[in-house]
Amino acid sequence: MKKVLFIFLFSPFFIIAQQSSFIYELHYKYNADSTKTEKIVFFLDVKNKESVFRSDKFRISDSLTAKRGFGNGFDMQFNNKQLYVVKNIEKNEAKKYVFVPLIFSVYSIQINENLVWEITDEKMKIGKFECQKAITSYGGRKWFAWFTNEIPIQDGPYIFQGLPGLIVSITDDNNDYQFKLGEIKSFKWKDLHHASSKKNISWEEFKKIQRNFYDDPIALINKSDIKSYDDAGAEIKTDYKAMREGIQERIREKNNPLELNQKIEYR
Repeated sequence: MKKVLFIFLFSPFFIIAQQSSFIYELHYKYNADSTKTEKIVFFLDVKNKESVFRSDKFRISDSLTAKRGFGNGFDMQFNNKQLYVVKNIEKNEAKKYVFVPLIFSVYSIQINENLVWEITDEKMKIGKFECQKAITSYGGRKWFAWFTNEIPIQDGPYIFQGLPGLIVSITDDNNDYQFKLGEIKSFKWKDLHHASSKKNISWEEFKKIQRNFYDDPIALINKSDIKSYDDAGAEIKTDYKAMREGIQERIREKNNPLELNQKIEYR
């Protein structure tokens, strides 16, 4: 009888762990020198022993791809918004997916940097969950996490996993990135729809892709498709040099990747 009662009492959490969407808000600084932060909503979709972490925009695009064969296109920047990870929770494995603008190719990077967690005695209540503090290092940053064993799933936002409970909040030591759990919802998908990788690449290959894009971000644009008009409706000649330099400037301004040890110093 005691065993049956235990299962009954904890079955809601078991159901949550099996098939749920954990919705996180990311507050981040796109520039390390900035005092302002931006916000993006991310979904951690968990089904059995697999999870997918991606922005709400990519999640919608993946669902459309599953239904009609194509999604909504890619963002014109590689960092911050492109925090897209597929994990095998049981094997403690994670792959970061990379979406290359304009050529619409998808690559994956195997995360081989092991997360070594130091679980402290410090505890705090976050929302309705009793949480405990843990510390790790990843991507050239030190991270402070708060996890709850009230939700028995060893997962969390982005690549973070391996603690004896769901990560409710995690922040790096520079306060550049903060993920915080906002909502928990169930979903009834038959499968976890996610992007398909063209091939697995290394961090160095990813850096090369980023550098090539930075050097000429409009190289693959069909320039005949770009047209501008003045207020009178007359066509204006497009200044491709100014367009290229504008994109390059935005890339330099938003160069604060989560993996700080993989940062490219653009000139």
